[in-house]
Amino acid sequence: MSGHAQSNCVSEETRYPSSDRGGTNLLAGRYVSERLVPLSLAAGKPIDGRRMARVMAFVSQHIERNFTVADLAEAACMSPAHFARSFKATTGQCPHEFVSRIRLALAKRMLADQQLPISDIALSTGFSSQSNFSRAFRDATGMTPRAWRATSAAFE
Repeated sequence: MSGHAQSNCVSEETRYPSSDRGGTNLLAGRYVSERLVPLSLAAGKPIDGRRMARVMAFVSQHIERNFTVADLAEAACMSPAHFARSFKATTGQCPHEFVSRIRLALAKRMLADQQLPISDIALSTGFSSQSNFSRAFRDATGMTPRAWRATSAAFE
């Protein structure tokens, strides 16, 4: 990587200051760090731990907004093409699939709170509308968010 590209990279705390957003950021960050990229998987792969940590922090802190592979690549201080290849080599998934899994996992946790409207869950997990969220959720789980919520409530 050229010295110029590295000089454009600043710490993730400077570029992506933390905020709570009602606990969504904390919940997403915990899921990312504990469930999707175990250290044993990330070790020895093309994206080093520091870069993956910056990417995970970016995803966690911006889960409610629409972002691109270029945004993730910028967080890792890499070109988008190189980032996409390296990310897949590291995680076994393309960046879009990975972020979708994080969003849907967070949505499942949020659906357990019977008081949260599904439309609010959709927007806070980065979907542009409740219908897009419902479609993605149904494709991933075979159930609508409402049915998932009803089923999870039965087990509590």
